[in-house]
Amino acid sequence: MVDTTMAAPHGQTAMSSRWKVVTLVAMAATLVGACDKAQLLAPTKSTITVSAPAQVLPNGGSIEITAYVIEQAGTPVQNGTAVHFTTSLGTIEPQTAQTRNGLARATFRAGSSSGIAEIRAMSGGATSEENLNVVKITVGAAAVSTVTLRANPGSVGPSGGVVELIASVISEGGQGVEGVMVTFATDQGTLSAATAPTNASGEARTTLTTSVESNVTATAGSKTSSVVKVPLRAGPIVSIACAPATGSTNCAGLQAGAATNSAIALLTITKPTGSSALRNVTLDFGDGESTNLGNLASGTAAISHAYAGPSGSTPRSYTATVRAEDINGEVSTAFTSIVVSPRASIGVSLTATSEAAAANGQRWTFTATPTTGTDVAAIQSYEWDFGDDDSNVTTSTGSVAHIYTEEGRFTVRVTLHMLDGRTALATTEILVNLP
Repeated sequence: MVDTTMAAPHGQTAMSSRWKVVTLVAMAATLVGACDKAQLLAPTKSTITVSAPAQVLPNGGSIEITAYVIEQAGTPVQNGTAVHFTTSLGTIEPQTAQTRNGLARATFRAGSSSGIAEIRAMSGGATSEENLNVVKITVGAAAVSTVTLRANPGSVGPSGGVVELIASVISEGGQGVEGVMVTFATDQGTLSAATAPTNASGEARTTLTTSVESNVTATAGSKTSSVVKVPLRAGPIVSIACAPATGSTNCAGLQAGAATNSAIALLTITKPTGSSALRNVTLDFGDGESTNLGNLASGTAAISHAYAGPSGSTPRSYTATVRAEDINGEVSTAFTSIVVSPRASIGVSLTATSEAAAANGQRWTFTATPTTGTDVAAIQSYEWDFGDDDSNVTTSTGSVAHIYTEEGRFTVRVTLHMLDGRTALATTEILVNLP
């Protein structure tokens, strides 16, 4: 305690003496406060170790930095010991942190610049062997060790298409690098985006649309991928040919059969060399019927099919279509035409011969002969009208006899009936003279 009532020195009043005492007391208080605010630092021969949970960061990323400070005896320094952090790239907050149980923590924030950030921690007399007080964080493109590129799918169809380009950006430690801008390049086609950032897995994506073979690359930082070729894959190829079941002509004029009014066509489907592997082939005959040919593993198939002829005199046309789908889902088709001509017209001729006339009448024999081209096997019957009062007669053959008991001129008719319903008519006139 200072005695403020002591006598003032010679030449000074008691009041000025008391003022000096007050000043001295204030200065002492200031010194005590300054001592209270002084930072607590690590003692000499302490050691400090800096660590981070990862050594790679994307641009704009952040990570916690930890400094562990221990005294020479191996125990943590006193709580509240100040540790100062510095970085060569980006920022660190706070720059000075206090320990708790020997640990001081700060947050490193990477900026927009790529590079290697050297982050150091210092405190008083703490030292570190082998630079343990430094941690290095690689930021952005500086972390890129390799860039690989792949296309999905690896090719486009025969008429072109779209593939996804996937670039993988890998660090030296084998981890994907996030937040790095990747530049894609192609010598053909169009990219949906020429640049794209990597995601958390280190992948960047864009799409390529092309109708020709293309060569693409991806670049991140100073690394460029190998060239990836995106070819046009082979498509399904199939052909169809038509021929008559008999003969060597084509199917532009198949003759309908007289009996069935139909024509048989032989359709040959072929998968030539150079076609992609087929998944399914179907044949549509063009008349409402179709058949499945599978994957045409043998390379060819021959199918016979009956086509109905016209009911009138105008030819009837069909289009046979073969559709092939390959294992990639590509589809191709091929066509051929079939024309069926009307079946041959039928006809019949009639001849008559007479025997000697008698008092009771004259016998005549009539012969009906189908014209050339009429299928005799398809004849159903012959219907006869002798021109007199006798009833008509039906026979299965083309010959019949009739006795006329009256004189005069008679018109004889024969109607040829075919199994398919067609008919032909022939007539002749005879003169009967009785004695």
